[in-house]
Amino acid sequence: AESNVVPRTVIGLNIFPIKSCKACKVEEIELDSYGVVGDRRFMLIDGSNRFISQRRFPKLALVVVKWVEYNGGPVLQITAPGMEQLDVVPVFDGERSETSIWNDSVMTIDQGEEASKWFSKYLGIGANFIRLMACANEHPGYNRTVDLPSFLKGRLPSMSVNLSDAAPVSLISTESLEDLNQRLKDQSQGHEVPLNRFRMNIEISGCTHAFEEDEWLVVKIGAVPFLVYVANERCKMTGINQDTGDEDKLGPLEILRQYRAPDGHAKFGQFMIPLQKGSKVKLGDTVTVLDRKK
Repeated sequence: AESNVVPRTVIGLNIFPIKSCKACKVEEIELDSYGVVGDRRFMLIDGSNRFISQRRFPKLALVVVKWVEYNGGPVLQITAPGMEQLDVVPVFDGERSETSIWNDSVMTIDQGEEASKWFSKYLGIGANFIRLMACANEHPGYNRTVDLPSFLKGRLPSMSVNLSDAAPVSLISTESLEDLNQRLKDQSQGHEVPLNRFRMNIEISGCTHAFEEDEWLVVKIGAVPFLVYVANERCKMTGINQDTGDEDKLGPLEILRQYRAPDGHAKFGQFMIPLQKGSKVKLGDTVTVLDRKK
């Protein structure tokens, strides 16, 4: 472990209740067996039972989703431009359906006709074509797990994951963003992008250099240890303005491909696995590097 001479600090925390909709900024996140509590436990699917995202429907960036309390229970409060508010009381004990995220098959539970009509109307698609689904991770037999690299298999227990792309928790630093933005500005008449383009759970500042997080193996954020698992492969969603739903003429993906794509896939940020359940990360927490990749 290092001394605390490097004051790396958590400056932003986000949850995404519905995958690919707008972020909820929060002051703390709690960790459970599947990652961040309340994060990406719901997703939208099309008629072929595949998840949909801003890659196909950029206006999902404008769908605001908040967890609120109503009658003593959690409710998803959903709003979007031109739409009436939709309140969804989550159903976790309904009939399970097999749905797809990338190459994974995952069991989910339909959240009903009202939600289906609302999202189908908002996205301008035939009635009930889009369905809102909840992750069925509370059910026995839920088996979507993190694909651990070979050197960790057998050394770490299997970790289940919610509806995130690859691993339960994601992290990015402002130093890495500054490096990317300098290159982007040079090629786009001064255009820059904010951190929210990358839709990460944990945003930090104070690294010694850009992409320092690539070098980490184990970090402690506040009191919580994390395994820094794999770099986050980026897609064209990074070119969608999360405040307007508009797409950039020249987005960060094109720049990342110039210098952050050793295997042809642009990489920015890190996926992490929490090594302690039931714990919390808070704004202002210090990030300490416990071990680096050899």
